[in-house]
Amino acid sequence: MGRSSIIYVVGLTLIVGLVLNNITRNSVSSMDTYSMYYGSTQVHNIAVSVANVGTQYLLNYSAFPSNFGADFFGGHDSVIYFNNTPQPLWVTLRSVAWTNMTDQNGVPFRDTVEGVFKHVQFAKFSWFTETETNGYVGPDGTNGPFKGQDDWKITGDSVYGPAHTNGRFHLDGTPYFDQKLTAALAAQLGPSGNPTYNGGYEWGVLAKRPSMANLQTNLTSAATLGGGLFDETSGMNDVALTFMNDQVRVQIPPNGSVRDTTMAISALAPNGVIVVKNADLRIKGTYNADLTVAAFGNSGAATNKGNVWIDGDVVAKTSPVGNPASTDMLGVVAGRMAYITENATRNASSVLNIQATVYCQTGELTAENFWNIPPSGRVNLFGGVTQTTAGSLGLFNPGPPLQFLNGFSYSIKNDPRFDHQQPPYFPYSDSFEMVSWWEN
Repeated sequence: MGRSSIIYVVGLTLIVGLVLNNITRNSVSSMDTYSMYYGSTQVHNIAVSVANVGTQYLLNYSAFPSNFGADFFGGHDSVIYFNNTPQPLWVTLRSVAWTNMTDQNGVPFRDTVEGVFKHVQFAKFSWFTETETNGYVGPDGTNGPFKGQDDWKITGDSVYGPAHTNGRFHLDGTPYFDQKLTAALAAQLGPSGNPTYNGGYEWGVLAKRPSMANLQTNLTSAATLGGGLFDETSGMNDVALTFMNDQVRVQIPPNGSVRDTTMAISALAPNGVIVVKNADLRIKGTYNADLTVAAFGNSGAATNKGNVWIDGDVVAKTSPVGNPASTDMLGVVAGRMAYITENATRNASSVLNIQATVYCQTGELTAENFWNIPPSGRVNLFGGVTQTTAGSLGLFNPGPPLQFLNGFSYSIKNDPRFDHQQPPYFPYSDSFEMVSWWEN
C-alpha cells in the first residue's frame, strides 16, 4: 500500500511537471509568436506608410523629389528613387523600413515596399485637352467664328480609349466613351444628354504637358543629330511628305518647284524623327516606319507657321487595327494647329482614315472651315489626339432632335500599342502614373 502510494505520487508529480512544462513552453512560444507578429506588422506598416508619402511627393510635386528618411511609429524608413535602366521614362520608389525590435535571433525587423511609376505618355490618350472650348485659328491667324465657345460631344461621337480634359466635358445626346473618362471638373450635360461611360469616370484629375520650348528643343535636336530637319527659316517654304510604304516623296514647296525627290524613309530619318522648322508640313499616304513628324513656327513671318495639314488618308502599311504586332507607328506633332484639309469631293458618306497619334501644342486638331463645308462624312482616328483646345470637326443643331449640319462626325479608337510604347521622341508629361506596387 505504501509503495503504491509512492508510485502514484511520483507519477502524478511527473505528469503535473510535464503539463506545467508544456504550459510554460506554450506561453513562451505564444509570446515569441506575438512578438514576431507585432514586429513584422509594425515594420510592414512603416514601410507602406512612408512609401505612400513618397508616392505623393512623386505624383503631386512639380520638382522631382529627393531621397529622404523618416522616423515613424517606433521605427525608421529610407525612401530611394532610382531610374529603371530598361525603361528610361520609368522610376522605381523603394521604401526600406527597420525597427529597434529584434526577433528571437537578435536580428532587427526589416521590410521593403516598392512602387514602379512612369511618366504619363500622351500617345496613350485617345482624347486629351486643356479645355473643352473651340480654339480654331486660321492659317492666317484669324479666329474662327466659334472660337472660345464650348465644344460638345454628341450622338454619333465616340471615343474608344482613355479620354481626359483639364477643364470640363460638354455632352449632349448619346456620345460613347469606351474607357475611363477623367477631367478636372464634372461634365456638363445638354438637354438630351445621356452619355455612356463604359469604363467609368473620375473628376478632379489634372495632367501637365511640356512647354513649347522643351518640346521644340527635344524634337529639333533629335532631327538634327539623327533625323531629317527641314529648316525653312530663310526660304519660308512649306514641306509636303507623301508616304509610299518605306519611301517618302519630299516636295518643297508642296508643288515641288524647289525640291521634288523620293527616297527611303530610313535614309531621310534614321532615328525616325522629321522636323519642319518655320514652316507648315503637309502629309498623306501609307507609311512603313516607326516615325514622328513635326512642324514648328517662330516669331515674325513664321508666327502662324508650325501647322500640320492632313491632305488625305494617313495609314500604316501593316494596319495596327486588330494587329498589335504591327511595327508601323506614326506620331504627328504640330507646334500650332493640325488641319484636315478642305476637299470639295467629300460627301456625307465619305470616310477619312488616320492611323496616328496627333499632338498640338498651342492649337487643336480640326477640319479646315468646318462650319462652312457640307456634311463631309466621318473621320476614323486610330490612335488619339492631345491638344490645347477641343478641335471641332463639325457643326450641329442641338435640337432636340440633334441635327448634323456641317463638317465631319468622328470616331476615335485608341491604339493599344500606345499603352506601353510610343513613336520616337513623342511628347510625354513631367507627371507620373503608377505601373505596379509590390509589398514583401
